[in-house]
Amino acid sequence: MKNKTNVWRGLTASIAVLLSVSIFTSALLFSWSGQVNVFLNVTPPTMKADDSTMYYESDYGLSDEGLAAMIKDSDAHDVQTMEEGAVLLKNDNAALPLASSERGVTLFGRAVADPVYQGNSGGPSRDPDRQVSLYSALESAGFKINDTLFDAYANSTVKRAKAEPDWFIGEVDKDFYTDELKASYENDFNDIAIVMLSRDGGEGKDLATTDRDGISFLALHDTEKDLLKMIKESDRFTKTIVLINSAYAMELGWLAEEEYGVDAALWIGDPALKGFEGVANVLTGEADPSGRFVDTYAANSLSAPAVRNAGSFTYANKPENYIVEAEGIYVGYKYYETRYQDSIFGINNADGTAGVYAGEGTGWNYADEMVYPFGYGMSYADFSQELKEVTWDRTEHTVTAVVNVTNEGYPENTNYEGKSKSVVELYAQLPYETGQAEKAAVQLAGFEKTDALAAGESQEVTITVDDYLFATYDANAENGADTTKKGCYVFDAGDYFFAIGDDSHDALNNILAAREGGNVSGRLVNADGTVVEGDAGKTVGITLDTTDNTTYAKSQYTNEIVCNQFEDIDLNHFTPDTVTYLTRDDWNTYPVSYTDITATDEMMAQLEGTEYVQPTDAPAYTSFKQGEDVTLKLIDMKDVPFDDDEKWSQFLDQLTVGELCSTIGENFGQPAVSSIDKPVNTNTDGPGGSQSAYRYGNKAPATLHISEIVAASAWNQDLIAERGSFIAEDCLFSGTNQLWSPGANLHRTPFSGRNFEYYSEDSILSYIMSAAQTKAMQDKGLNASIKHFCANDQETNRDGLSIFMTEQNYRQGALKGFEGAFTEGGALATMLSCSRIGNRLMYEDEATLTQVLRNEWGFQGVTITDSVKGASEVPTIESLIAGSDTFNADKGRASEVQKYLVAHKDGYVLENLRDANRRFYYAMANSSLINGLSAETEVSGFTPWWQYALIGINGILGVGLIATAALFVRGGYRKRKKGAGLDGIFEK
Repeated sequence: MKNKTNVWRGLTASIAVLLSVSIFTSALLFSWSGQVNVFLNVTPPTMKADDSTMYYESDYGLSDEGLAAMIKDSDAHDVQTMEEGAVLLKNDNAALPLASSERGVTLFGRAVADPVYQGNSGGPSRDPDRQVSLYSALESAGFKINDTLFDAYANSTVKRAKAEPDWFIGEVDKDFYTDELKASYENDFNDIAIVMLSRDGGEGKDLATTDRDGISFLALHDTEKDLLKMIKESDRFTKTIVLINSAYAMELGWLAEEEYGVDAALWIGDPALKGFEGVANVLTGEADPSGRFVDTYAANSLSAPAVRNAGSFTYANKPENYIVEAEGIYVGYKYYETRYQDSIFGINNADGTAGVYAGEGTGWNYADEMVYPFGYGMSYADFSQELKEVTWDRTEHTVTAVVNVTNEGYPENTNYEGKSKSVVELYAQLPYETGQAEKAAVQLAGFEKTDALAAGESQEVTITVDDYLFATYDANAENGADTTKKGCYVFDAGDYFFAIGDDSHDALNNILAAREGGNVSGRLVNADGTVVEGDAGKTVGITLDTTDNTTYAKSQYTNEIVCNQFEDIDLNHFTPDTVTYLTRDDWNTYPVSYTDITATDEMMAQLEGTEYVQPTDAPAYTSFKQGEDVTLKLIDMKDVPFDDDEKWSQFLDQLTVGELCSTIGENFGQPAVSSIDKPVNTNTDGPGGSQSAYRYGNKAPATLHISEIVAASAWNQDLIAERGSFIAEDCLFSGTNQLWSPGANLHRTPFSGRNFEYYSEDSILSYIMSAAQTKAMQDKGLNASIKHFCANDQETNRDGLSIFMTEQNYRQGALKGFEGAFTEGGALATMLSCSRIGNRLMYEDEATLTQVLRNEWGFQGVTITDSVKGASEVPTIESLIAGSDTFNADKGRASEVQKYLVAHKDGYVLENLRDANRRFYYAMANSSLINGLSAETEVSGFTPWWQYALIGINGILGVGLIATAALFVRGGYRKRKKGAGLDGIFEK
């Protein structure tokens, strides 16, 4: 009897432990249910749809066959994106494309066996059945590859390291190349040496300015130098071709150095799933690369002014992080080209020593500091561009440039026989005088791409841009629409120059040639230092007689006054004269690093956040009648204008407080609301495609598309719109209604970890690209939740990072890069940045989320925070009131709001909750979520199978615990009846 009792006691204890673990695990998994569903490929059931209820249709038809056809076209699009986005950097003696006889190849660099396909962040996984590697792409193109060396790379234990303090590029050293490996290309596989160099980063990982080797992560490392020299010194290869597999602006000046023997170089960024097929096509001449850089490639990656204040900075008196964007508007080419212009004239200390990083002389020199300007890229063809006319219609507020583009032909020794495309880049120079708001010497205004042209063919290209894109925000200007307010967009009086150019530097040289005539003869140079004359014929000057502070003093979208809103995001607001912002008036203002800033009491208060206090004029809680009889279903709200207050109020009145709250907490979607027949909606990540699986075919992961930076480098608005369309198709086939995509933050520095999933360093390029892509996504019913709005300018300390800058910088930079997605693209969602604007969390920054986004830009969609699971420092009520409508990955926020309302009966919070729901349901009613809905549709809730399984397991364990406990107690009772007593039950 004693032995049986011990068995039951042991089983009871064991099952109790198992049940406790199971309950804890179940609670944890339930709280992360959205992520679990994504991992297990669990999706809510699709609403049955017929032709009459398919409001947002796939171009292919939602079926297994339709998916196969869509993927085929989508893959072709991605291959084309790589062909048009790859940037040809060098092509001595027409080394590319390769002749059909040049197919024996040795691949060099460990990256050839371990490419960077995509930076690390949320998004699709790579489907191994569809993945194209460099090796497989070249093999399919008919290349014979040296497997001996390739296999040695693949089996190497050397790997990249992407974390502090041990950042490592992951290249093998020269001792790796044994005599046996060198012998593998002695007599074969030596037509061509293809060398691939990679750099990688990602979410939470800004690249190191000083890595394991003690140099910039973006510099050419000794292992790479040794590799290139080894190849050249072997004297076995006819040509050496370099592929730059990096979304980050590496230091590439060495490509021109003879000691490395590089014949041609091609930037390919991150090729994702299918991009290497496009790379192979470029190498073999099946396509001509027509990409242009979307970033500036400096000789030394540390020379960008923003780098001085990027990284980890902590307040001297508080363990919080901040950065000071002391570079102002001078990010990327706007710095290098503006300083170049002043150096030409020897003014403003432009040739001083401040900011000298690459030059060996005593002063700053453009040719020393620069390798490839913004907008740079070569072609197999020789193109000419003739500027026929430029008009500035001050009534329509548009600038129109007409350009004739001609393919003048190909080098005599080329192996290329196809057609080629050219990019037409239009730049503007604005008048500037000391004391005015800062202006760059040249800035992008617009662009277009030609069709594919054969040798001798021409095309007339028309570029029309809204003049708002090059207006200057002047925080000191009198607002022309309301003279009681300060700040607005202005056009200062003076001479405006519009020019085309092969890149930003070429355009500026053309402007200077037209503006200054013979005064600059012999003084203008290319990036390599060669003297050029500039082409005045590619520039048109237009004079504005008086300053215009009226045209954009009001929003062109809402008629809202546009004036200063962000004085307190400038650190000088709290501690005057602390920050000296970079100004073209004196290049000695090149930024210093602002370390150990002491937070003032006012700053401390902002960092702590303002606790919500109910306004004295708050509406009565009882003035809202929630839970009224349902007369309007979700489908009835399709196409109801957002400003139809009567109908939206009627719709919101039907929802109970609990139903209103259910939209606030989000976990990769929100639950069904059966009363209004709203199905479960599915949200997911990211800029490279949908982090979900197809519901058709073999249920494989959705497509990982070419990285966004490569897509932007194509400078093709039609192609970027097609990208949006195919991503929307992916979401129709996977049942995704809101996608946290695209990314529109700026490449503030070349080290910013997520540059691969953002468009560019330039806000206007981002504005145009995001407008085209989001419109295509929205047109197919996908809520394009563009991210991370706004100013996610670095990954280091990104959660709660205080970002200080001028209002001009914020409006013309970070905000402008997103603006086109909302005002032209019609985006109905946006994911917010988890940083602070000044000291205010973006989530509770009313100036950005309400004043600018909604009041000035007219945004009518839904906002969502970045992940706030477990983020107790993110206040729910305060964020909701400021304009944060939903809280990512935290369903607990819904119950928090509901408990607050039950306890406080706060009419103001309820009013804001209703506003958030109005925006949420407006977005949902104009999305693919309504596919399959009709007046007769009935919607019920959805519980995934794994939750039933966990409930069942817990139930079984619970029953087992009760049973074993009962047997244990029964055994003890029987022993007591026999006189054993407690001492017989429990051993001493």
